[in-house]
Amino acid sequence: MCGRYFFDLSSNELKSYYDQVAPNATSKHVRIGYNEIFPSNHVVTLGLNKEANIVPGVTRWGFEGFKKGQLMINARSETVEEKKTFSKPFKETRCVFPMLGFYEWDQDKKKILFSAEGGNDLLYVGGFYRIHKSGAGFETESVIMTTAPSKSVAPIHDRMPLIIKKNDINSWLSDIEFARNYLSIDMPELALSDAQ
Repeated sequence: MCGRYFFDLSSNELKSYYDQVAPNATSKHVRIGYNEIFPSNHVVTLGLNKEANIVPGVTRWGFEGFKKGQLMINARSETVEEKKTFSKPFKETRCVFPMLGFYEWDQDKKKILFSAEGGNDLLYVGGFYRIHKSGAGFETESVIMTTAPSKSVAPIHDRMPLIIKKNDINSWLSDIEFARNYLSIDMPELALSDAQ
């Protein structure tokens, strides 16, 4: 499961994405630059525009659930097309969450940050979004996909985000068969460090 992640404007690439969406987002919309991103925050995600170019946009992390206050933030890659709520967005409106890493907690409740091996590279996490009627208007909501963990994550948690290689982002976004095949690939080994 992925319940928190790390997005920091000290990364030039993340700052570039943020700078592109900031003019169209109010201060309450994007909780970026605060390092730790929580479910229900408005976040930067990457998707395709009408010209099939990869562009950053703003989505709210989590699908509003059927019960009041329920928020669905993750979808299991193994069953995504079996779930009515997730099947259509997965097939039609996939996205990518750029981040520096994600957090999990060990058995002693110590927070661990998982990041790309080697330090400063971004992780790109597969997900999808939908346009959902919310109150008087519409909200773009997004979900992070999870999968079986790599060897580096398994001792801490039995799930991890579905990590997309940078060179595969366009195919992930544009090609449903490519995306389906990606759901079963082995995840990369990650670096881990104590997060305080």
